[in-house]
Amino acid sequence: MKREELKGLGLSDEQVDKVMGIHGTDVNDLKGQVSQLTTERDALKQRAADSDKQLNELKAAHKDDKDFQAEIGKLKADNKAKDDAAFKQLKETQLNYQTELALVKAGALNTKAASALIDKDKLGLDEKGNVTGLDEQLEALKSDDSSKFLFKAEEAQKPNDTPPITVPGNPNPNANGTLNPATATYEELAASMANEE
Repeated sequence: MKREELKGLGLSDEQVDKVMGIHGTDVNDLKGQVSQLTTERDALKQRAADSDKQLNELKAAHKDDKDFQAEIGKLKADNKAKDDAAFKQLKETQLNYQTELALVKAGALNTKAASALIDKDKLGLDEKGNVTGLDEQLEALKSDDSSKFLFKAEEAQKPNDTPPITVPGNPNPNANGTLNPATATYEELAASMANEE
């Protein structure tokens, strides 16, 4: 989906921005899933290749039961270490993705720069896969003068009770409901002239 395609459909710039924001959120979710699944797949491929290699070595090295039992114990320990490493890598991938997603939702203009300022040791994942300890760090980054430029500035709302200020001698041409002939349609001009008569 491209901005030009949406503009070609007659959407305004504001509408295009909103559609692209929603689309970006969906794409980021899918990128995270692809990244996680790719990590899992690569870890499983490596583990299967290592297991095949180990079995072939076992067949060649099998001399008596003591050697065989010792080799099996060693292989079990190696497989557990590889499982732990794969789990750690998967958790790290998931944590990085969730952190980047949270930065995007928080309005980070540069997710890599903002991510570098986050203390990853204080982050964790709960049972549902949500990042814990990130909200506090994001609020600190947003409020700190040395890092708040990394986030979109929140626009201050104008108070509704401020009086409109016009310069005397230059009144608003449309204040009394008159039409601007340069921008009015033929029907609007005809209706305006009919009302004046």
